[in-house]
Amino acid sequence: MFDASTAQAVAVVVTAAATGAATEAGREAWMSLLELARRAVRCSPRTSDGDVLPVDPQDPAQVQVLAGLILEEAARNDDFAVALESWTHVASARLGLASRLSGVHNEVAGNARVATVIQADTVNGGISFGHSPLPADSDA
Repeated sequence: MFDASTAQAVAVVVTAAATGAATEAGREAWMSLLELARRAVRCSPRTSDGDVLPVDPQDPAQVQVLAGLILEEAARNDDFAVALESWTHVASARLGLASRLSGVHNEVAGNARVATVIQADTVNGGISFGHSPLPADSDA
């Protein structure tokens, strides 16, 4: 149930929540992650609150340890894995990471010579450049 791509997505969002903890969205994501971790720790006979908390979101080593602990718990506990996956979807949307987690990667690099470029994940509706192209058989 909890595969490598899900684990990678969780790690990305955990890191983003820690990095963005100074913003309101980041703080909310970080606090909800810590609450989720506390619940998992209380339910697991293999850990105690001291193993997970406190965690300073500004300390990359502590964030990495927390991410490892919650990923291990998700691998052992299907209920926790479901809750963590749900947290990941909600937090990624709040933190603006949805396109990063979708696997979409757009890049124009090197000595590329291009005119207009559109880079997007999902487009609902049209895209306009401010003019309508003339039909191919037009005399203009």
